[in-house]
Amino acid sequence: MKAIKKITLSAAFLLITAFGMANEMDLRIISNNEDKSLVFRYENLTTDASLRFIDGQGNVIFSENLKDKSAYLKRFNLNSLSTGTYFLTVEDAIKETEYTIAIEDANISIENKSEKNKPVFRTIEDMVYVNYLNLEKAEVEIKVYDESDRVVFNEVINRDDIIERAFNFKQAYKGIYIIKVKKNDETYYEEINVD
Repeated sequence: MKAIKKITLSAAFLLITAFGMANEMDLRIISNNEDKSLVFRYENLTTDASLRFIDGQGNVIFSENLKDKSAYLKRFNLNSLSTGTYFLTVEDAIKETEYTIAIEDANISIENKSEKNKPVFRTIEDMVYVNYLNLEKAEVEIKVYDESDRVVFNEVINRDDIIERAFNFKQAYKGIYIIKVKKNDETYYEEINVD
């Protein structure tokens, strides 16, 4: 059991490190009297990602899937946008990055950049492995539901910076199962189909 835990831990670190190093993001402001714009660059896409530009009311102004691209470059013309707060979010398999952008008349500024780690779900045959980097050491709850919405597994994990669990569905009844990982106000789901 300790050997499996060591291998899973090593694989999780490798996976998180590889993804973290592989995807490089850059957001730059180009602002002069004639042109208010943002230039977003995303290189070395190793996983599918999505890009969204959202206004302060939660309306999606622009959305695109960054699939099958080794590099992505996008220029956002902000001349027609009114004064306010906007958000540029990039989400891939393990991380969500959000930039907060303030527009005031002719001035544009990047107010904040926040990143949230997401759990990594990996399925090998009848096993599902969950790895989650929890640097804040917050309380994390993992639940597994069957297709009748019954809880078949429930665990609350405290003070662990790396969370790793393995679920064996080899003896499970046929159907659809949902793995739910919850930390603070962040909730992630993975659907498992047992044939």
